[in-house]
Amino acid sequence: MTRVAVLGASGYTGGEVLRLLLAHPGVEVVQATSDQFAGKRLDYPHPHLRGLGALRFTPHEQLGPCDVLLSCMPQGGLHQRWPRISELAGRVVDLSADFRLEDAEHARWYRKNPRPAGTPEFVYGLPEWTAAQLPNARLVAVPGCMAHAALLALLPLVRAGLVKPDVIVDAKTGSSGGGATPDRASHHPERANALRCYKPVGHRHTGEIESITARLTGQRPTVHFSATAVPSVRGVLATVHAFAARPIDESEPLRALASTYREKPFVHVVRPNASASPFPEPGPLLGTNHCDLSVDVDAERGRIVVNAALDNLVKGAAGTAVHVLNLMLGRPETEGLVFRGLHPL
Repeated sequence: MTRVAVLGASGYTGGEVLRLLLAHPGVEVVQATSDQFAGKRLDYPHPHLRGLGALRFTPHEQLGPCDVLLSCMPQGGLHQRWPRISELAGRVVDLSADFRLEDAEHARWYRKNPRPAGTPEFVYGLPEWTAAQLPNARLVAVPGCMAHAALLALLPLVRAGLVKPDVIVDAKTGSSGGGATPDRASHHPERANALRCYKPVGHRHTGEIESITARLTGQRPTVHFSATAVPSVRGVLATVHAFAARPIDESEPLRALASTYREKPFVHVVRPNASASPFPEPGPLLGTNHCDLSVDVDAERGRIVVNAALDNLVKGAAGTAVHVLNLMLGRPETEGLVFRGLHPL
């Protein structure tokens, strides 16, 4: 059994990481840390974990040795602790934004200090595209949830040379993306029925999509990203508007997506009129590690539209972290991730 610890396990993402790992046949959760809930059982902040063992939270500073550490700390939390973490954990999977970008990009979009000295080279944890790099990785950075959806939609088009460099991404997200600590904007009376564009320009996922697309395809797009809050708790729907680089057959974008993800167990290309949900939507995917994609082409105007839906807390965070862990350990990539969602909700 691989000994796994979860650093900063009391938030929404931490709760989902624990839910998946506690049922995983190949790992043992040896520690879950939280200063706020130190000494309390896991089900104190996570009621869906009732009955799943007797593990209790320990303070961050009491973190002990483990084979793999999954960090759910807020941005900057792992940076600050890296020297000690590197001594305790042989391998680290980070679910925050601390290691998603190279230093220059990170400084531009996050305005934080460069990564600590001695930090190993990170692998971007997008398993459908970086699986070959994961078995030997010591540090893996899980994508941001909206960037994750946008990248799954955009990368096949860029790699196939189908689109111009300018890309528009319109991302919609539920309230859980703001984390478990409320502020004025996320307080329920303010947020419950909100439908507001809260970041029309300058969202940090802009840099992530641009940088990672360049890293994985060799071509860097100019991304115009906007984020909108919608009246739901979970879910992301990213609509990617790309413009054809040349006259194209309407089937080319579909072939690019289908050929890319045909053998990928967690990404599905949805065909119109194929089911009761003919276009991607987060609802049927809640709680799962799946992403649904669809593509439509306006040939007259040269516009390609790809919709990508996923659960921000699972495929957009905890589920991908476990998927990454499976690949790092050489285990079956679907292990512990077989839940297929509920319908109707």
